[in-house]
Amino acid sequence: MSDTVKIDSTQVDNLLDTLDDQEVKNNILFEAVKAGAKVLQQTTKNYFRQKVGEAATHYSRFIQKPFEDGIIVKADKSYCEAKVSIMGDHRLKWFEKGTQDRYTKGRKIVGYQRNRAIREGKGHWTGRMTGQYFFRDARQDTNRIDEAMAQSINNALNKLMT
Repeated sequence: MSDTVKIDSTQVDNLLDTLDDQEVKNNILFEAVKAGAKVLQQTTKNYFRQKVGEAATHYSRFIQKPFEDGIIVKADKSYCEAKVSIMGDHRLKWFEKGTQDRYTKGRKIVGYQRNRAIREGKGHWTGRMTGQYFFRDARQDTNRIDEAMAQSINNALNKLMT
């Protein structure tokens, strides 16, 4: 009886040959980055719904979708990067950071000069928005993003093995 063990290493050899190809590596990394960005997008939407409430699902006339769909992902394969932006609907910026005290210009128009209204009286207070910081909180929750990226890489490597 011999003590030699035969191992079929063709799958491992095929995997290593495939990973030598730079384009395959870039595709795997790009898909992982995109998966992490999509998780950040979903986390941001969840925080937005929690902090804003029913207004998050309100139909936006600017993007013709629900308000929360203004949180968008843009991916660029050539740079292997993905961006999550809250500027798909410009009003999300005010919900994130808030505003200062806002006032009207004045109460009574008393005349015109050079096609501009001359106002008299003090403007009245129209309000202030306090910042909800839903995007900042979502960015700090990095565990889910890391898990999604690792899972994506693991799935791609498993797919190459078969």
